[in-house]
Amino acid sequence: MSCTPPASCGGGGKPSGASGSSGTGGADSAIAKMEATFNMAIEKSAKITEISTAKKAELDATKQRPQN
Repeated sequence: MSCTPPASCGGGGKPSGASGSSGTGGADSAIAKMEATFNMAIEKSAKITEISTAKKAELDATKQRPQN
């Protein structure tokens, strides 16, 4: 498997947002971006779980046999 461009795969060059010889600002920026991405993924996952749970409940309801 190959990555294009290499910088997106963790190789080569300075990370975006890095400045001068101290990359702490760039590191903080990268961490903030990762946190935002993870938070978005968690929100989407929760929404998917909510929808799939509702759909499974509907499907289970249709499989129920009427009680005599």
